[in-house]
Amino acid sequence: MSPKVIVYNSVSLDGAIKDFDVNIQLHYAIAGRLGADALLAGSITAKTGIEMFLEKVPPEERGDFSKPAIDPQDKRPWWIIVDSKGVMQGLMHVHRKSGYAKDVIALVSNSTPKAYLDYLSERNYDFIVAGEDRVDLRFALEELNRRYGIKTVMTDTGGVLASALFEQNLVDELHLLIAPEIVGENAVNLFRNVGKTLRLQLLKSEVVEDNHVLLVYRALKN
Repeated sequence: MSPKVIVYNSVSLDGAIKDFDVNIQLHYAIAGRLGADALLAGSITAKTGIEMFLEKVPPEERGDFSKPAIDPQDKRPWWIIVDSKGVMQGLMHVHRKSGYAKDVIALVSNSTPKAYLDYLSERNYDFIVAGEDRVDLRFALEELNRRYGIKTVMTDTGGVLASALFEQNLVDELHLLIAPEIVGENAVNLFRNVGKTLRLQLLKSEVVEDNHVLLVYRALKN
Protein backbone atom coordinates (compact mmCIF):
# COMPACT_ATOMS: atom_id res chain seq x y z
CA MET A 1 0.00 0.00 0.00
CA SER A 2 1.27 3.46 -0.85
CA PRO A 3 1.19 6.15 1.87
CA LYS A 4 -0.78 9.36 1.50
CA VAL A 5 1.38 11.93 -0.31
CA ILE A 6 1.05 15.65 0.42
CA VAL A 7 2.83 18.27 -1.67
CA TYR A 8 3.15 21.43 0.41
CA ASN A 9 4.95 24.68 -0.28
CA SER A 10 4.97 28.41 0.22
CA VAL A 11 4.54 30.25 -3.06
CA SER A 12 3.99 33.79 -4.30
CA LEU A 13 0.73 34.81 -5.92
CA ASP A 14 2.22 33.93 -9.29
CA GLY A 15 3.43 30.51 -8.16
CA ALA A 16 7.11 31.24 -7.53
CA ILE A 17 8.98 29.21 -4.92
CA LYS A 18 11.83 31.68 -4.36
CA ASP A 19 12.81 35.34 -4.64
CA PHE A 20 10.07 36.51 -2.29
CA ASP A 21 9.80 36.98 1.47
CA VAL A 22 8.89 33.50 2.75
CA ASN A 23 7.38 33.47 6.23
CA ILE A 24 9.49 30.56 7.49
CA GLN A 25 7.89 30.42 10.92
CA LEU A 26 4.39 30.25 9.46
CA HIS A 27 5.50 27.76 6.79
CA TYR A 28 6.76 25.26 9.35
CA ALA A 29 3.91 25.88 11.78
CA ILE A 30 1.46 24.78 9.09
CA ALA A 31 3.72 21.87 8.06
CA GLY A 32 3.65 20.65 11.65
CA ARG A 33 -0.14 20.56 11.58
CA LEU A 34 -0.05 17.95 8.84
CA GLY A 35 1.38 15.27 11.13
CA ALA A 36 3.37 13.51 8.40
CA ASP A 37 5.27 10.34 9.32
CA ALA A 38 8.01 11.19 6.82
CA LEU A 39 9.40 14.21 4.97
CA LEU A 40 10.50 13.54 1.39
CA ALA A 41 13.22 15.62 -0.26
CA GLY A 42 15.38 15.50 -3.36
CA SER A 43 19.14 15.22 -2.89
CA ILE A 44 19.85 18.65 -4.41
CA THR A 45 17.45 20.31 -1.97
CA ALA A 46 18.95 18.36 0.93
CA LYS A 47 22.46 19.42 -0.08
CA THR A 48 21.46 23.04 -0.74
CA GLY A 49 19.90 23.26 2.71
CA ILE A 50 23.23 22.34 4.29
CA GLU A 51 25.09 24.87 2.16
CA MET A 52 22.62 27.62 3.08
CA PHE A 53 22.80 27.17 6.84
CA LEU A 54 26.37 26.00 7.41
CA GLU A 55 29.54 27.79 6.40
CA LYS A 56 31.47 24.53 6.72
CA VAL A 57 30.37 20.90 6.87
CA PRO A 58 31.41 19.47 10.25
CA PRO A 59 33.67 16.41 10.08
CA GLU A 60 32.22 13.01 10.82
CA GLU A 61 32.70 11.60 14.32
CA ARG A 62 32.72 8.03 15.58
CA GLY A 63 29.08 8.26 16.60
CA ASP A 64 28.06 9.15 13.04
CA PHE A 65 28.68 5.54 12.03
CA SER A 66 25.98 4.24 14.38
CA LYS A 67 22.24 4.16 13.77
CA PRO A 68 20.35 6.11 16.45
CA ALA A 69 18.05 4.14 18.72
CA ILE A 70 14.42 4.62 17.67
CA ASP A 71 11.95 5.16 20.51
CA PRO A 72 8.48 3.82 19.54
CA GLN A 73 7.02 6.95 21.17
CA ASP A 74 9.19 9.30 19.10
CA LYS A 75 6.84 11.58 17.14
CA ARG A 76 9.52 13.03 14.91
CA PRO A 77 9.22 12.14 11.20
CA TRP A 78 11.65 10.10 9.15
CA TRP A 79 13.60 12.10 6.58
CA ILE A 80 13.61 10.45 3.17
CA ILE A 81 16.13 11.63 0.56
CA VAL A 82 15.81 10.67 -3.11
CA ASP A 83 19.43 10.23 -4.14
CA SER A 84 20.10 7.94 -7.08
CA LYS A 85 23.40 9.67 -7.95
CA GLY A 86 24.96 9.75 -4.51
CA VAL A 87 24.84 13.54 -4.16
CA MET A 88 24.68 13.27 -0.36
CA GLN A 89 27.89 11.28 0.07
CA GLY A 90 29.81 12.82 2.96
CA LEU A 91 26.81 14.91 4.04
CA MET A 92 24.22 12.56 5.48
CA HIS A 93 25.50 12.93 9.05
CA VAL A 94 24.49 16.59 9.06
CA HIS A 95 20.82 15.69 8.67
CA ARG A 96 21.06 12.68 10.98
CA LYS A 97 22.45 14.89 13.77
CA SER A 98 20.02 17.77 13.23
CA GLY A 99 17.65 16.47 15.88
CA TYR A 100 14.58 17.01 13.72
CA ALA A 101 14.17 13.43 12.47
CA LYS A 102 14.17 9.86 13.79
CA ASP A 103 16.79 9.08 11.17
CA VAL A 104 17.47 9.50 7.46
CA ILE A 105 16.58 6.95 4.77
CA ALA A 106 18.00 7.12 1.24
CA LEU A 107 16.09 6.12 -1.89
CA VAL A 108 18.48 4.85 -4.55
CA SER A 109 18.37 2.90 -7.82
CA ASN A 110 20.22 0.07 -9.49
CA SER A 111 22.45 2.68 -11.18
CA THR A 112 23.55 4.30 -7.92
CA PRO A 113 27.37 4.25 -7.55
CA LYS A 114 28.62 1.38 -5.40
CA ALA A 115 30.83 3.80 -3.47
CA TYR A 116 27.72 5.61 -2.25
CA LEU A 117 25.98 2.38 -1.25
CA ASP A 118 29.12 1.37 0.67
CA TYR A 119 29.15 4.79 2.35
CA LEU A 120 25.54 4.31 3.48
CA SER A 121 26.11 0.74 4.68
CA GLU A 122 29.27 1.59 6.64
CA ARG A 123 27.33 4.28 8.53
CA ASN A 124 24.24 2.14 9.07
CA TYR A 125 21.83 4.21 7.00
CA ASP A 126 18.79 2.39 5.71
CA PHE A 127 18.30 2.63 1.98
CA ILE A 128 15.74 1.32 -0.48
CA VAL A 129 16.79 0.26 -3.98
CA ALA A 130 13.94 1.14 -6.34
CA GLY A 131 14.15 1.43 -10.13
CA GLU A 132 16.87 1.10 -12.74
CA ASP A 133 18.31 4.46 -13.89
CA ARG A 134 16.35 6.61 -11.44
CA VAL A 135 14.29 6.05 -8.32
CA ASP A 136 10.93 4.37 -8.90
CA LEU A 137 8.92 6.60 -6.57
CA ARG A 138 5.81 4.42 -6.51
CA PHE A 139 7.73 1.31 -5.48
CA ALA A 140 9.80 3.28 -2.96
CA LEU A 141 6.69 4.74 -1.32
CA GLU A 142 5.12 1.30 -1.04
CA GLU A 143 8.31 0.00 0.58
CA LEU A 144 8.32 2.86 3.08
CA ASN A 145 4.84 1.84 4.12
CA ARG A 146 5.68 -1.86 4.26
CA ARG A 147 8.98 -1.58 6.12
CA TYR A 148 8.35 1.36 8.43
CA GLY A 149 4.57 1.68 8.63
CA ILE A 150 4.74 5.16 7.10
CA LYS A 151 1.20 6.29 6.31
CA THR A 152 1.66 9.95 5.35
CA VAL A 153 4.53 11.50 3.41
CA MET A 154 4.96 15.24 2.91
CA THR A 155 7.33 17.06 0.59
CA ASP A 156 7.91 20.81 0.72
CA THR A 157 11.01 20.93 -1.45
CA GLY A 158 11.66 22.14 -5.00
CA GLY A 159 9.56 21.79 -8.09
CA VAL A 160 11.40 18.84 -9.66
CA LEU A 161 10.31 16.29 -7.06
CA ALA A 162 6.80 17.75 -6.77
CA SER A 163 6.42 17.58 -10.55
CA ALA A 164 7.64 13.96 -10.66
CA LEU A 165 5.12 12.96 -8.00
CA PHE A 166 2.30 14.65 -9.93
CA GLU A 167 3.44 13.17 -13.25
CA GLN A 168 3.22 9.67 -11.75
CA ASN A 169 -0.21 10.24 -10.14
CA LEU A 170 1.20 9.78 -6.65
CA VAL A 171 -0.05 13.02 -5.05
CA ASP A 172 -3.14 12.89 -2.86
CA GLU A 173 -3.26 16.48 -1.63
CA LEU A 174 -1.70 19.83 -2.54
CA HIS A 175 -1.31 22.46 0.18
CA LEU A 176 -0.22 25.94 -0.91
CA LEU A 177 0.59 28.80 1.46
CA ILE A 178 0.13 31.88 -0.73
CA ALA A 179 2.26 34.90 0.14
CA PRO A 180 0.96 38.37 -0.78
CA GLU A 181 3.72 39.03 -3.32
CA ILE A 182 4.23 38.79 -7.08
CA VAL A 183 7.70 37.86 -8.28
CA GLY A 184 7.08 38.66 -11.94
CA GLU A 185 8.98 37.69 -15.06
CA ASN A 186 11.80 35.88 -13.23
CA ALA A 187 9.46 33.66 -11.22
CA VAL A 188 10.61 30.03 -10.80
CA ASN A 189 7.31 28.17 -10.77
CA LEU A 190 6.63 25.19 -8.50
CA PHE A 191 5.05 23.24 -11.36
CA ARG A 192 7.48 24.22 -14.11
CA ASN A 193 8.32 20.58 -14.92
CA VAL A 194 4.78 19.17 -15.06
CA GLY A 195 4.11 18.03 -18.60
CA LYS A 196 0.37 17.48 -18.39
CA THR A 197 -2.78 19.19 -17.19
CA LEU A 198 -3.57 18.56 -13.52
CA ARG A 199 -7.11 18.58 -12.14
CA LEU A 200 -7.74 19.32 -8.49
CA GLN A 201 -10.68 19.77 -6.12
CA LEU A 202 -10.61 22.56 -3.54
CA LEU A 203 -11.05 21.19 -0.02
CA LYS A 204 -10.35 24.26 2.09
CA SER A 205 -9.25 27.88 1.93
CA GLU A 206 -8.08 29.69 5.04
CA VAL A 207 -6.80 33.20 5.66
CA VAL A 208 -3.83 32.99 8.00
CA GLU A 209 -1.61 35.56 9.66
CA ASP A 210 0.22 38.28 7.79
CA ASN A 211 -2.19 38.33 4.79
CA HIS A 212 -1.38 34.77 3.71
CA VAL A 213 -3.92 32.30 2.35
CA LEU A 214 -3.73 28.54 2.75
CA LEU A 215 -5.31 26.53 -0.08
CA VAL A 216 -5.85 22.78 0.25
CA TYR A 217 -6.71 20.67 -2.79
CA ARG A 218 -7.39 17.02 -3.46
CA ALA A 219 -5.53 15.74 -6.52
CA LEU A 220 -7.91 14.07 -8.99
CA LYS A 221 -5.80 11.18 -10.24
CA ASN A 222 -6.07 9.77 -13.74
